[in-house]
Parts: sequence; structure tokens; C-alpha cells
Amino acid sequence: MMNQQFPVKIEDMTFRRYGVARIGGKVVFVPFSATGDEGWIEIVEEKRQYAIGKLTELTHPSPWRVHPPCPYFGICGGCQWQHIDYSLHGNIKEDILKDILRRLGKVKEIQPVTVAPSPKPYDYRVRVQLKVEKNSIGYFRERSHQLVDIDHCPISHPLVNQIILFLRRERLLFPPLEEIEVNVSPEEASGILILHPLRAHPIAEVFVHKLLQANAGLKGVAIAGTEGLIPYGDPYLHLPLVFSRFGEKHSLRLRISPGSFYQVNPEQNQTLIETVLEFGEINRRQRVLDLYAGVGNLTLPLGTEADQVWGIEENGTAVEDGRFNARLNGMERCHFIQGAVEDVLSRWEEGSPDLVVLDPPRTGCKGIVDRIAALKPEKIVYVSCDPATFARDAGLFSEKGFELRKITLIDMFPQSYHMEVVGLLTPHPPISLPP
Repeated sequence: MMNQQFPVKIEDMTFRRYGVARIGGKVVFVPFSATGDEGWIEIVEEKRQYAIGKLTELTHPSPWRVHPPCPYFGICGGCQWQHIDYSLHGNIKEDILKDILRRLGKVKEIQPVTVAPSPKPYDYRVRVQLKVEKNSIGYFRERSHQLVDIDHCPISHPLVNQIILFLRRERLLFPPLEEIEVNVSPEEASGILILHPLRAHPIAEVFVHKLLQANAGLKGVAIAGTEGLIPYGDPYLHLPLVFSRFGEKHSLRLRISPGSFYQVNPEQNQTLIETVLEFGEINRRQRVLDLYAGVGNLTLPLGTEADQVWGIEENGTAVEDGRFNARLNGMERCHFIQGAVEDVLSRWEEGSPDLVVLDPPRTGCKGIVDRIAALKPEKIVYVSCDPATFARDAGLFSEKGFELRKITLIDMFPQSYHMEVVGLLTPHPPISLPP
């Protein structure tokens, strides 16, 4: 089949960015296609159980199709679905999530999924990672390490795009760099850069100061080195943490250091917080464990309703931010513990929490399911950016006696196949035996 052309019709969409066709019963994944597309593809990669095809001619476009606004779409690997009407993204992701829960999680009865579309399909990203190569700045091509030179990114916040244009103007002055992280705060109307130099190429302070002086929208720069990040200027970003509960609006503030994680989509982060609080249904008498707590994005809102909240986080910089943010917001009931979650739980002596909230990395929480279950919480709220590991872990929790009761799919990453999933797990009800 390799390098041959075949007529196909796209039958479905999968999680990993592809449309699905079949040739002689063999599954073929086709990037940048949409359900209902008809056309010709060329097989560019073949495995025993599947193949990957490239769309070479579109004879009958899918009714789902729209014109992608980004000139780099289809070349840059950052977005996969700009060619699909955004009003359909939620339904597509819901179907993909349910399929993953059935196949990987072995979930027999899937609860109704609440889908929360993003208020901003574009202009939402407040963090990007730009690759640098000679005088080019941009993102890698789809499934490669070839750089696509860009002058703007439609899914990024306007502040990010202003900084991208500034970097392009100054790029001839750059020392050898591998990557530039751009982080912005819409509230402050400014941002910071994190520079990742190539090995053995120190960055002169004079260059950093020139960057800060040349752009009023830059408040700080940090340089990544073998011993951590070296800050210049004001490297801290400040973000509002706004959410509503029972018709009442709450507003907290977060300080974010270079190297600390924060969500890329501020509007959908509000939806995330409100969903976690809704699922948790905590009160002033209850105690909460927040695992992989970061700078307190969920810990502090949980602290507005719980008696005590412990946030566990391995990143020392994020823990410093979390403790600072607790003091900043007067949240004395929020406590931050530095350490790997599995290590802290192995020596946990504070008793059983009423609620466990966890937001692990993409790898999920397979290694700590037993320890969480052993705490015997009344509820577990699981936040995940990877539905595959979420489904796997939901299956593991089910084996330990916790059932998936509610699911919300938050479109944190519009124009891509990625999704944020929030699940509520509670203990299986006891089985009533007949007298």
C-alpha cells in the first residue's frame, strides 16, 4: 500500500488528531480530514494493524468543513481541527471520550457527559512555547522536528502575538537559543519570557536588559540553566482567579513564578474551578486533599468552602507560590506540602479526608490509586488532560470500589483534539442482602 493512491470516505474521528477511513478492511488514519470527507489519499506510513494516509485530493468536502483562519494550519503541528466548524467540536470530543471510556476504562454504563465549549475558540492561549532555529521562530511541523516560521498564532492571546512580533524584529540579535516560552497576564497587560539557550552558550545580561528595555509589554525574563531559572526584571505574573458559587462571585489572586504551571485558557479555568467545587459539594466541616496542587489554582477555591485543605506538590517553586498565594488571599486553612504525591501519601498521618481532588500530569495516577482508595474519601474529583489515562484510572478506581458518577468535558484547548475531563467518583453503594 505504501505510496499508493486510494479513494476513501472518512467515517469517523479519533482522539489522536485523525479522521478514520478503511481500505480493504484495514484502518487508515488521515490527518486534517473530517467525517464525511471523500477524496484520494496517499499511504505514507504502514503498520501491521493500521496505516496513515495523506489527503491528496478532496472530491467531496464534509459539511463539517470551514475555512481555517490560520495560514500555517496543516503545516504547523499545533492545531488539528481548525478546518472543522467549532460548534461541532464538543460533540466530536464527547463521542471520542465515550469511546475511550468503553475501550480503555471498561466502563459499562457511561453517565451523561456535560460539555463546556470555550467562550473563545481563538485568542485564548496565555502560554506558548516557541522553537528557535537560526533566525526562525515558530512551532514544529506535524509529526516532525522541522520548524515552521510564524509571525502570529490565531489561538494565542493578543498579548502573546504582540510579543511574537517583537521577537521576530529582534531575532537577528539572539544568542543561540533552543526555545522561548512566552507567558502573559491579560490583567497586567504584560508578560515574561523564559529563554532556553543551547548548551554551552551563555546568555549575556546585556542582551536580557536590552529585551526588557525594548518592549514595555515585557516585565521580566528568566534564563534556564543547569541550576534552575535565573530571573531578571520582575519575573512574576499575577492572575485573577474568578469563579461563581450559588450566584455569588468570588475573586482571588494568584502569583505565578517562572517555571510554575498555570492553565492556558483563563475563561475555561473558571469553568474548571466551578465544576470541581460543584462535584465536591464540600462544607465548612470537611477536609480536602488536593493532589498535584501547583500554585493553588484549585486549592484556594476549595479553601473558600472547606475546613482544611492540604495541597501536595513536588515542584518547589510552585509550592512557594502556593504558600504566598494562601497568605495573599488570607487563606489560613490552605496548607502546602512539598514532595512527590506518592511519597507524601505513603506517610500521611492526618486522617481520612472527606474529598480528594487530583489533577495529575498526562501520565495519570496509576501508581497511587491504591493509596487514594485506602484513605476512604467520600468523594474523588479527578481532573485530567488525557482521556486515555483518565479512562484507565477510572477502571482502576472501579476495582477499588469507586464508581464514576459524573463527567464534564471542558474544551480547554479549542482547535485541537485535546480536552480537559473532570470526573466524580464515589464508593459503590453497599449490596443489600436478602434476610
